[in-house]
Amino acid sequence: MSRWVQLDRMHLKKRGFFYKIPLLILVVATLVIEYHHVTGKPTLRDVIERQFSQIDDLKESFEKQMTIDEDTKKEMNTTFQALYQTYAQENGIYTVKGKTDRLIPIYKKRLELVESLLRRAPEEWADSLESPVQIKAKVQLFHYLVEKEISYQTYYRYGDFIQTIFQLLGYGILVFFFLVQVGEYLERKQRHRTLLEVVPISNKEELLTETIYSLKYFYAFPSLLVILSLVVYGIIIHENIFLFPVSYVSNEEIIFISAVHGILLAIGYPLLAIVGLFIAQMLLYSWVKDTIISTVVLFILCYLSIQGHQLGEIIPFSLLPALQHGIPLVIASFVGVVFSIVFIGIRLKNIRK
Repeated sequence: MSRWVQLDRMHLKKRGFFYKIPLLILVVATLVIEYHHVTGKPTLRDVIERQFSQIDDLKESFEKQMTIDEDTKKEMNTTFQALYQTYAQENGIYTVKGKTDRLIPIYKKRLELVESLLRRAPEEWADSLESPVQIKAKVQLFHYLVEKEISYQTYYRYGDFIQTIFQLLGYGILVFFFLVQVGEYLERKQRHRTLLEVVPISNKEELLTETIYSLKYFYAFPSLLVILSLVVYGIIIHENIFLFPVSYVSNEEIIFISAVHGILLAIGYPLLAIVGLFIAQMLLYSWVKDTIISTVVLFILCYLSIQGHQLGEIIPFSLLPALQHGIPLVIASFVGVVFSIVFIGIRLKNIRK
């Protein structure tokens, strides 16, 4: 191991890095948990009551329509009654924990009824009716929960926290932390450049050692702590939260995957570009001599990725934007590797000069 890396690790230990970071993640996790538990959300039965109220308003508006013929009114009235019945059936299921499988036919029937109303009703009704896209997503969700033997009531109560963690990781929070820490590492190295001149190390060994060192302490370490916080949360609520579903949007379709699959993807997917990001940060910092500027410049690319611009799409900085634009993981992996190799080649070429 590089003598400089050993000295820098001692510096991190002296500055309390290895207890400050766990404490920071613990505080953030606690705040997110408290937010979801304290602010709360309406109960499932309250949601049903609100839907009943909205349907009542729609029916009242419908009865005042003078331009609809009697046969159409009769058909729509029958549809309204059937829609009422689906909400009543759903409300009855929530009186007993479990029975998630019984929600599937109810929501399939509701989808037919809502689509029928939207074909006949004024456009402004769409705001008061459930979205067909959301109903279809609920059907997918129920199928997943039934397969994993998870009650919908349990998922409704605890699922938001897991989804929030997935979204935070998926949009590159750990990547941002990694870039900041790498920048600070490069600043320390710059300040001790005189010392480094007497520490014998080859260029290739230096690059490899520093990349592994940064990846281990600035990315893998906080990632492990995030997963650990989820394990602790699962123990507290007595649930296997890694089986809970998390969702993302791909090609305007809502996709559900297990929390363990989603979180590992959210952490592992940017890993494909981490080496390239390390080299990019190294090159930018050697030019601008400022961690904040170099980090912001690199995150402009993340912004481009989120906005769907061509440059951002081909660089896998974060999971969710790539999934939303349908980029296959294999292609993203290939691009990440090529991106890394190119910057490594540039770095070694500059060092030799």
